[in-house]
Amino acid sequence: MKTFIDTNVLVYWVDDSARADAVEQLLAGESVISVQVLNEFANVLRKKRAMPVADIQTLSNTLISACEVHDLSVRTHQAALALMARYNWSLYDANIVAAAGLSGCAILCSEDMQDGCNIKFPESAGGATLTIRNPFRA
Repeated sequence: MKTFIDTNVLVYWVDDSARADAVEQLLAGESVISVQVLNEFANVLRKKRAMPVADIQTLSNTLISACEVHDLSVRTHQAALALMARYNWSLYDANIVAAAGLSGCAILCSEDMQDGCNIKFPESAGGATLTIRNPFRA
């Protein structure tokens, strides 16, 4: 089952913790991220963790190799705008959800969004049903 990993989950991957182990398990499966997630991940590591760019590049390349990467597109943007209107999400959260749905994922792993929320995409956007899950909640 394809699983989309949000940035707020992925940043734990660089920690030495049980959450890092959980992220490793997600990455070992059919994991999907977007270019937005790659950008946010790099930004957090640089700004909040003061990680050297070379290390960020290595981690990013590992993610690109391990995950399916959804490009941002006009279609993603349009789906995100519809999700913003429907769920009152920020554009950035709506883009994450749109990328997950358009990638055909069944699960979106996010620590910040509503755990258990089900989103049904219209046929024009792939017709998938996406469920938001907090991978750290027992």
